Amino acid sequence: MIGEGPGAGFNINVPWENGRCGDADYLAVWDHVLIPIAKDFRPDIIIISAGFDAAVGDPLGGCRVTPYGYSMMLKKLMEFAQGKIVMALEGGYNLDSLANSVLACVEVLLEDRPIVGTSEAYPFESTWRVIEAVREELSSFWPILKDELPSKLISKQAPPIQISTSDSDVEDDDGTHIVSSDLEKAVQDVVQPFSELRVGVDSNDDINAICAPWRSELSNTDVWYATYGSNMCKSRFLCYIEGGQVEGMRKPCTGSLDKSPPKEILWKTFSHRLFFGHDQTKTWGHGGVAFLHPESNSQDKAYLCLYRITLEQFNDVLLQENTSSFDTSSPVFDLTDLDSAMKKRCISPDVLNRGWYHNVVYMGNENGIPILTMTCTLSDVESFKSGKFQLCAPAREYASALVRGLVGENSFRRRKRWLTYSKLLQNHCDYELWLVDFLSFMSWKFLLPYTLIGGHGHLSYGHSDTLFQQLYIV
Repeated sequence: MIGEGPGAGFNINVPWENGRCGDADYLAVWDHVLIPIAKDFRPDIIIISAGFDAAVGDPLGGCRVTPYGYSMMLKKLMEFAQGKIVMALEGGYNLDSLANSVLACVEVLLEDRPIVGTSEAYPFESTWRVIEAVREELSSFWPILKDELPSKLISKQAPPIQISTSDSDVEDDDGTHIVSSDLEKAVQDVVQPFSELRVGVDSNDDINAICAPWRSELSNTDVWYATYGSNMCKSRFLCYIEGGQVEGMRKPCTGSLDKSPPKEILWKTFSHRLFFGHDQTKTWGHGGVAFLHPESNSQDKAYLCLYRITLEQFNDVLLQENTSSFDTSSPVFDLTDLDSAMKKRCISPDVLNRGWYHNVVYMGNENGIPILTMTCTLSDVESFKSGKFQLCAPAREYASALVRGLVGENSFRRRKRWLTYSKLLQNHCDYELWLVDFLSFMSWKFLLPYTLIGGHGHLSYGHSDTLFQQLYIV
């Protein structure tokens, strides 16, 4: 079972003691057997015999691995061999599960869609027993497996399987179809369009009951999420909550698990500088996106839209803003992080350090509820100053979303006049002149910091002696 001769120790077999093993069981084997060995072995290329007999609803395998589970296992393997992976399609006998699982894996290979979801909370007790036996058997070949697994880890177990007393093939067959039917919507939701993760559940309490425990805890805490870019446009922000995309976006958002709309929306002025940086995103194409200087300055002013959401939803938005693949079994910003951010004014979760918006900034409170935003770090600001990172005008579609956000709320003055004026501007043949005209027209209150300096679309934001003196936003 472990190989022989020169190949001894290079075969890894994990014999399940029972059926119905699912995502949590397979991922436990991945994390505590396969991945540690792969780190030591350092493969040059990975070839996968991609059989999907273990997929949920498969009549042969008897297991319950979802497309999410397969995609997570594949994503973990892509950390090796510089991502050089070959998948050869093998078995699988439930066509729906087979199709959706293959699709989920191909999207991981293409890095075209983010991985979002969660699996069973814990593996079966028998799974931990098998893992310990396999580690012991292979430990003489792979010393990394000699350490015992923490008792706190292996104590986390799924409830025992309820075995039916009937040996009727007809009854078992019917049960398989029932399970497949119940999970069909869930499978579709996980892989496409990733926007409806509820499985026959109507209330948030029921959603949290079947998800990771942290969601239930953080759903009881509200925060204000302060937005300053395209998220000021409510319909665009709701893509992060409900999933989907709005006009101008090139890819959909996955959405949050809790799809409840914001409890309140308000606008507020902050003494921070707004600027546009980087030159391309997957969501908007070529052009820069908005950033907020993480430190306040009394000479600067920015008008932000605040959405009152739960800390659970804030976690989902934070993930979608910063990474295309993530494991939601634990939060990236919990109550301890919130307390730390309120004391230190900002905090950057390590798991998101490659994202552009991984710096969570505490901006005070409103009615006793903390105000949080996400932006770049001070070191990133220095990179923009030095030219290491590029300052760049936003794409037309991104700028349009920003404009829709600024004029789309009933709280703005002269709304009726703007609606009349906008009809004239919609036919403007020169988009740059249109935006300059718009900014000139909207120069009261929240746009006072904008100063037109001539030309078509040349714009200074804030005072001329400050860092980002001139930004080209069209």
